[in-house]
Amino acid sequence: WHFSNSMDSVDKRIKKSYFWKIYLESIEFEKWLLMALNLSSIGCFLKNGKYPTKFICLVIKLHEFKPSFSMIKEFIKNDSNLIIRLLGAFYIRLYYRPLLIYKLLEPLYYDYRRVPVQIDHSKTKMICVDIIIDSLLNKTYVMGIKLNSLVKRNIFEKHKLLSTNYLK
Repeated sequence: WHFSNSMDSVDKRIKKSYFWKIYLESIEFEKWLLMALNLSSIGCFLKNGKYPTKFICLVIKLHEFKPSFSMIKEFIKNDSNLIIRLLGAFYIRLYYRPLLIYKLLEPLYYDYRRVPVQIDHSKTKMICVDIIIDSLLNKTYVMGIKLNSLVKRNIFEKHKLLSTNYLK
């Protein structure tokens, strides 16, 4: 489990938000789960990083609950709720180690369904899950959040920790 310096500042900004203070500060897991199941879009920050979305607030709150590995795996295996699947994917990318990130997120490359991504308070844009997963694995910034750099995939391939034919 890791937590980058850039995530420290994200964590602080989120915990200062109205949504966090009113709805999440002392929420129990069952209510958190209901809130997550009722989300209609994903996203991280709006208005040039000023306002966190409900989605990223819920990801950060999930970390406080210290979910089990098996629970997070169930989130990403959830085929019927893309928001829950991506909530798990973001959680994995933010808090897991690189080898596990690749192993858990790469199967989601085969999910070509579209999910609404909140880009403004009243606007969403439809983006395919595989593109979001590609961003999580290959980009430095995703939806306004600076991610920890990942060990390049080919290093794991060279040591036979990952297969070379993962997208075939």
